[in-house]
Amino acid sequence: MKYFVLALAFSCGLFFTSRATAAFGPDIDPKPVFEENFDKIDSTVWEVAGWVEESKTSPARCTVSNGMLNMIFKYDSASKSNLGSALQTRQTFLYGRWEYRAKPSDVKGVLNSFYTIDWGDKGKGTRQEIDIEFLTFQFGKGSGRVHCAVHAAGKKSFDTHPDAPLSFNPSEDFHIYGFEVTPEKIEWFADKKVICSYTYSGNDIKIDAPYMLKMNFWSNKNWIKGPPPGDVECVYQIDWIKFYPYIGNKK
Repeated sequence: MKYFVLALAFSCGLFFTSRATAAFGPDIDPKPVFEENFDKIDSTVWEVAGWVEESKTSPARCTVSNGMLNMIFKYDSASKSNLGSALQTRQTFLYGRWEYRAKPSDVKGVLNSFYTIDWGDKGKGTRQEIDIEFLTFQFGKGSGRVHCAVHAAGKKSFDTHPDAPLSFNPSEDFHIYGFEVTPEKIEWFADKKVICSYTYSGNDIKIDAPYMLKMNFWSNKNWIKGPPPGDVECVYQIDWIKFYPYIGNKK
């Protein structure tokens, strides 16, 4: 999933002053066209993973209770296996604004994601990807970080380095995260505040292909500092997801 990282001469912090709050602009319809409240996992909306990707996934580790999606990760000490979870939309999307309310795991050594991916027909898509990723080893007392990235097959990647700082520990409570995708740029936000921005001009990747929305929950040794303690059930909770369409001048 990771490609070569484009070295940038600036950090995401430079963009805080450009727009302090991620308010709805005139190019985004404030009425969502996709809304998921997780009363259940609707198989016509979601494809729940039962394959091996970064971890061994199973539909049994994606459950709903009390209007909440619970994604489970566990490092099985007996088999020394990473047992993760993932699901993705069957529908594709393009420009617009994604918002979701979530609480990542508080266990060190796992990654909680919310991202877009263009698999294309029979997996032959551009692999254009926009990421929000929480690496739990970065969480501390009253603080945390979030990894923002843009990838595509054969292209130079963008990602935060260092990751965007947060004034709270994401695992302690629910917060609203998301990103806005337009024909010119991408902006990521946390609780309505812009935390990072990426413009296509001057960079190698432009988002221009329909994509699915995906969440996955996994671990590895080097980047994520995993695995977590053996046989501990880690939980990534997602309350709701919304997508507001772009209605501006589509170039």
